[in-house]
Amino acid sequence: MTSTLIRPILSTANVKRLASLSLRSSSSSCYHAAAATSSSCRHQSLPNNHFVVHRHQSTSSESSSSNSDQYPTIPTFPWRHSPTPPSRLLQNDDYSGMPNNFRARFVRRLIAAKELNLNFWNVLPLPFGYAQEWEEELAGNFSVAFGLAMRELFETLFGDDGGVVYNDDQQSLSLKATLDCNHRDTTSDNTTEESFAKNDNTSIVENNNYLNLMMDQLLLQQYQHLHNNHHLPQNNNHQKMMSIHLSIKPIKAQLQNIFAVPMLTRDIVASKPHLKGGYQRLERVFKETQSYNEVKQKTYELAEEVGLDSAKRTVIAEATITCLEYFQVKDLESGRIVQGMEDGDEEEEVVHLVRFEMVTDRGEDGKREGGNWKLIDVDDLLEGNVFH
Repeated sequence: MTSTLIRPILSTANVKRLASLSLRSSSSSCYHAAAATSSSCRHQSLPNNHFVVHRHQSTSSESSSSNSDQYPTIPTFPWRHSPTPPSRLLQNDDYSGMPNNFRARFVRRLIAAKELNLNFWNVLPLPFGYAQEWEEELAGNFSVAFGLAMRELFETLFGDDGGVVYNDDQQSLSLKATLDCNHRDTTSDNTTEESFAKNDNTSIVENNNYLNLMMDQLLLQQYQHLHNNHHLPQNNNHQKMMSIHLSIKPIKAQLQNIFAVPMLTRDIVASKPHLKGGYQRLERVFKETQSYNEVKQKTYELAEEVGLDSAKRTVIAEATITCLEYFQVKDLESGRIVQGMEDGDEEEEVVHLVRFEMVTDRGEDGKREGGNWKLIDVDDLLEGNVFH
């Protein structure tokens, strides 16, 4: 099969047919009102999906303890190390904001598949837990893309002295780094640590255009403090040092959820912040009114706000990546394990949940065209990084 890293997955029919699907549940009514409006307001076709292909390769996880005074919302190292994925997967919650029954999830999957130029038969569940070929390929590519993004991130944060090693044969990634985790004295010389962190460390992530193509800015911000601490100016006030040891080797990937968001994209919401949550509000309108006509009217209003000539949509997909992993954060002064595993422990099998999104637009010959898949969340660090 053609690789989704560089080409469209498959070709199929026009997405406008989705608006004519018969819907009986509240799940489908709201979803199709949006799909129908986006189709009727603007002539649609269908996409290609791509990844930003890196020059290297890796995988992810989260942690337990945090330096609550200095970074109250972020652990020392934002990494989840667990043999099970976030519990919401067991509840089939994809953070779409839409109903959670089987029929609703199938409709969401079907609409997303149309955005990838797949047909109805490619979406039908296979017996005995087997996955469709495109699902296996997409999940595998997410695993690769996740690894490449994390390698680029670690190399950007820690530089050449960060101990980032990649093994091409095993597709494994290793990180060994040291952090200064002392409390900052922001009342002292504001031109040293504070300005150093603001001027140098913020820009090193923001100015890496390649990294920003691979990962969403909000997700990158969760790791920003690692570079800040790694490169703090040395003085007597910074004696508490932490070591990070992380090695990851992906062994299996599985697509969990995929759905499409009509009309809205992250860039549109960034330019018009009042539209954040606009798509999920349509579902709430239906729950409150039980009126398809009311949802249709609200959908037209949203389409007018976005722009009736826009044919953009966002496809959001999640995959679990099973890895062999060693993870440890240690206080070098006391030898205390702050996060993760003990010295001498063997690698453990862990599961990470990665969330990607891609914007699609009108293409040629009744097809959709897609941009690059971008990593927007890892292990629910941002609770799905929801914008819709």
